Formats: sequence, C-alpha cells, structure tokens
Amino acid sequence: MNPIFEAPVVCNAGPLIGLARINLAWLPLRLFPQVIVPETVHLELLVKESPDRSQLAEILEQTRIHKCLRKTDALLSAELDAGETDVITAALELGLSCVLLDEKKARRIASLAYGLHVKGTAGLLVEAKRRGLIAAVRPQLEGMIRGGYFLGPNLVAACLDAANE
Repeated sequence: MNPIFEAPVVCNAGPLIGLARINLAWLPLRLFPQVIVPETVHLELLVKESPDRSQLAEILEQTRIHKCLRKTDALLSAELDAGETDVITAALELGLSCVLLDEKKARRIASLAYGLHVKGTAGLLVEAKRRGLIAAVRPQLEGMIRGGYFLGPNLVAACLDAANE
C-alpha cells in the first residue's frame, strides 16, 4: 500500500463534492485512517444548497472537524480561497503530510511551497480500483464530468493510464 494512505489526511471541499456526484463521498473514509476537514470547508459544504448536501452532511459526521488556530500565511490567503488555505494550514498545524486538493494552483502551492503530498479526486479513484473498492475508474470519471465536475482531458488520460484502462 502507498504510505500516503497510512496517515490521516486533510480534505478540501472539491474532492468530497466530486465524489458525491457519483455517490462515492465515503471513499476517503475507506482509503485513509482519518479524514480531517477544516471548519471553513465543513461550513462551505453545509451552507450551499446542492443535490449532494445530505450525502455530504452524512460523510462530514464521520470526519474530524478542525478549527485552525495558526495565523494564516500571507501567501496562502493572497493566492488561494479560504478552504484551500485552511486545508494547508490544518495540515501544518497537525503535523500531517498529505492533503486532498483538486484545484491546480492549490496543489502546486501545497506541494512546492509547503512540501505536502497532494492527492486529488482522480487519484483516489485509481487507488480505490487498486484496492478493489470500485471496478473501474473510467465510468466514475465520466460520471463526475456529467455531474458538472471539471476534470481536464490530460488528467483523465493520466488516471486511465494509471488504472490500466
């Protein structure tokens, strides 16, 4: 097993929303020993009306909600939204090395500026297939796209290649 999946992870809204679109919002809870959601992300997911709201609320009950105490890094608040900023801040506060982020800029900053391991929704699907939690990645990616979740063609191709599909 990939050692990234052996420790708790801090999760942003995007991966949970994307997975909820295909009724797999539970997936991070099965792949990681603990999923931590910053308070700002928790509120963001529950405040917005969406067809996935009840599924997300149910999943959030099984996560650890974290209120960030550290002063936000100026780079983060200038470049990223509040949820992405708090995901990185929470990981640093808690001494964790892995975050779940989908937005390209946030992924780059988390990785290059803070040395965090970054996983995204598509990568979770590949790992889920490896573990036998889902049969195939392609229909899940297609379902997310049909549900309005943006996944670039290069990312889709790379994930399908990684999943041998």
